[in-house]
Amino acid sequence: MGRLIFASLVWLPLALTAQRSSISQAAFLGGPAEESSRLGVLIGSSPLGTFPLLRSVSSTAPRLADSSQRRPIFSFVVPELHSTHNSKLPFSLNDGAVWAGRGSSVSLRAGVRAEWGRWRLFVMPEFTYAANDSFAPPNVPPAPVLPSSRNPFSSPWHANGQSIDLPYRFGEEPARKLWPGQTTLAVDFRGATVGVSTENEWWGPGIRNALVLSSNAPGFQHAFVRTARPLRTRIGTFEGRWLVGVLDESAYFDYSESNDSRSISLAAITWSTAADSGLSFGVARSVFAPVTRRRQVLGNALKVFGDIGTPNDKPYLDSTQTAGPDQLFALFFRWVLPEAGFETYAEWARTELPLSFRDFILYPNHTQGYTLGLQWLGQPTWGGGRVRAQAEFTYLEQSSTYRLRDIGSWYTSRAVAQGYTHNGQPLGASIGPGSSSQFLALGYVAPSWRLNAYLNRVRWLEDAHSQQEYPMQGPNTYGWCEHDVSLLPGVQAVASTRFGNVSFDYSSGQRLNVFFENTGPCPIGVGRDIRNKSLSLILAPRLPKLRSVNAR
Repeated sequence: MGRLIFASLVWLPLALTAQRSSISQAAFLGGPAEESSRLGVLIGSSPLGTFPLLRSVSSTAPRLADSSQRRPIFSFVVPELHSTHNSKLPFSLNDGAVWAGRGSSVSLRAGVRAEWGRWRLFVMPEFTYAANDSFAPPNVPPAPVLPSSRNPFSSPWHANGQSIDLPYRFGEEPARKLWPGQTTLAVDFRGATVGVSTENEWWGPGIRNALVLSSNAPGFQHAFVRTARPLRTRIGTFEGRWLVGVLDESAYFDYSESNDSRSISLAAITWSTAADSGLSFGVARSVFAPVTRRRQVLGNALKVFGDIGTPNDKPYLDSTQTAGPDQLFALFFRWVLPEAGFETYAEWARTELPLSFRDFILYPNHTQGYTLGLQWLGQPTWGGGRVRAQAEFTYLEQSSTYRLRDIGSWYTSRAVAQGYTHNGQPLGASIGPGSSSQFLALGYVAPSWRLNAYLNRVRWLEDAHSQQEYPMQGPNTYGWCEHDVSLLPGVQAVASTRFGNVSFDYSSGQRLNVFFENTGPCPIGVGRDIRNKSLSLILAPRLPKLRSVNAR
């Protein structure tokens, strides 16, 4: 990464002598500009291929000039400010490098883009601050207990067969850090784009949860090869990506310095059918493994194409762990019908490939997780807008086949102690390991503003709960007889004003049986319930209006 920053410093003086300069916006993953792009496709004002299933800031940003440009040009990226305030408990979903603990947290993104012929540079660092106020820690003793080598802030529910770097709190002090953010250096070469980056990638059709790659964690250092443009054939268009990178451990996992890095190699391909350009399919796989030295990472680039076995096929309470690779595999699709203002999508994934065709027929749901979703915009109504309905369900709890063959829990690992995380946050679905969520929303989309009322339910860390021994009924029993569930009604709004664009998300709901705490005796004891109020605010560049909102 140091070489990339050095290249940036060399490039910028050249950009200052550019033929012309400009100011542009970046469609950050999960932000209001990206949502506008998706809605534009849904109502037919933008071509279907303009919102891909594999995307990142650098791949979706329009070119500043064509490849014949002889002199470098540059564009300043207008800053985006993202702030969150949680009243009682941490609540942090799809917010990248920042971890929104209790209290206020802020992230500020800004930077500059530069292009010279086939070369492109995005220097968009991110500054984060989190107040990280204190709250009552978990006090229900889990089994098995954490190893003595673990940090006291590490997840108390994830040891042995469910190991993961998932701190319940990132220390006791406020946290400040400058991250490389969405920084990329890339060059187009014979139909492909090759480069190095620290930017986030979103793979799959989900709006709130992506099972393989999302914007929930900080972007990790990686090299990549991807198609420079869709490859058009008689049966449709194809796009593909291949990444190899390094994942870092958080400061709050363990005290060992010998296992702080892991390699990750990922590959994905999508196909938009020729018969219906609104129908797209995709496949993705990720393989991650421990490394003792960061220079070993490139040597694991091809692991994504090989067999890694079944590292989690051992009983949960078996404390033996053998270091090695682990994996995720996903299939997904999205079907967009602009004439009806409707899209539906799904992602189905497993953490273990079938042992054989017979094994798949007998146990297709073994280690599975999935997301199902839809979005609909009605006919134009008053004010030139449309009614919008949304639904998305994600399920990552262990499948019933655990009774037949031992399995781990999503994003945790027996072979990779830190699991599928980077700097203590899951790389995939924001709800985290062994969890499930249901999201329903009804709103209104106008050319320059949007409003959504929603209800979100999340059942947290259910696998950790279900794999504990259920306490016998009695005066001294407590905990583990209740689920940890959040029920969050809320409202979302986006408005484009002359001062810029403002987006906010406010929820006020109960978290029932926080950290599985119940006074007992089970099952009639009283749980510890906390009402948490969360307000998220984004100040961003002006959004493109949905000018064709009345068109069919």
